[in-house]
Amino acid sequence: MEDDLHRPGTATPPRTFWRTPADPVVASPNERELLDLVRRQGRMSRADLTRATGLAAQSVMRLVDELRDRGLLHLGETLPREGRGKPSQAVELVPGHACTIGFSITTDSVSSAIVDFAGNVLGQRHVQTPNLDRSKLVAVLRQHTQTLLHTHKVSPDRLFGLGVGITGFFVGEGRRVNSPSPLDDLALVDLDELLARELGHPVWLDNDGTVAAVGESMLGVGRWARSFVYLYFSLGLGGGLIVNGRCVRGAHGNAGEVAGMLSIPGIEAPTLELLREMLASDGLAFADIGAMLAQFNPHWPACDRWLERARPAMSLIVSATVALLDPDAIVYGGRLPRALAERLIAGSTIDNKPRRGRKRPEPRLVPAEAPSDATAIGAAALPFKEHFFL
Repeated sequence: MEDDLHRPGTATPPRTFWRTPADPVVASPNERELLDLVRRQGRMSRADLTRATGLAAQSVMRLVDELRDRGLLHLGETLPREGRGKPSQAVELVPGHACTIGFSITTDSVSSAIVDFAGNVLGQRHVQTPNLDRSKLVAVLRQHTQTLLHTHKVSPDRLFGLGVGITGFFVGEGRRVNSPSPLDDLALVDLDELLARELGHPVWLDNDGTVAAVGESMLGVGRWARSFVYLYFSLGLGGGLIVNGRCVRGAHGNAGEVAGMLSIPGIEAPTLELLREMLASDGLAFADIGAMLAQFNPHWPACDRWLERARPAMSLIVSATVALLDPDAIVYGGRLPRALAERLIAGSTIDNKPRRGRKRPEPRLVPAEAPSDATAIGAAALPFKEHFFL
């Protein structure tokens, strides 16, 4: 199932973005398809949109005009003419139509990003947050929101909503996250409702692996891979799935929990917490994963031992992923340093026995390509993808 469980922590988006004062919808299915095409291409002519959507030229013209009148699209410079006919103006998204703010909540830190309607990352913030509880989380998110809006001169009435990515898995009927022990006070509560009430904005919440996959689909591997599996390395090991450009959450919102594959005795999940414990046994003690990553050295002897212990698990995970999903790529991301990701990829083996001298096509195994915090950016993308884009 795709996106069927995802809902904001308040009933509707802000009224200023509704199609009509009486209709709490911001874009129809045809409008969303058109907006998503423009988002992915950057700019398109009306003729290009007509060919891509299969709609009648008059329908496309009407949709573009209506979205322009509402401030979502504008007509830019004239594009070069293709074949006969008049030159056409470029159809582009209006960056200032709306913005969102995304938050990444880990066991030891909170990151944030403010993103405009065209997908431009206007700014980011990061703060270490040991012993995070509900009241501290609300205070941190409120301060980040106010600072980002003020610093980047964004009017609060242009804030469409807040996206949140948090480590853990979902349980029950709502959006209750069963988070790791460092986040005990955030576990098993309707966190999206709590944050929406305290912060005064709609809140969309998902787990960090899914959110990071969304960010990677917008700014990284998703630019060339329509279907990929994102592996999220942090305190634990999770992930997210992008199929044909869309996020797949599964029946309970937990698709991508790849550590669940490792039930065979003797095979352990290659988490960054495991690396931190191995470093401690070498006499290099770090208070948390954030502190370890701040001083990360790929030449630590513990890295070699960690990679050796990780090889069986990673080979099992990538082999099972290829067999089940046949993706274009498998992305090694989360908080995993790139130097470690490259070595981990080199040691991962896909079980792919040839038949008649030929193997099944294999995906590319690649480090994450998103240029910055994919989780915070992906969280910022959640409200837009839920209402404006596909």
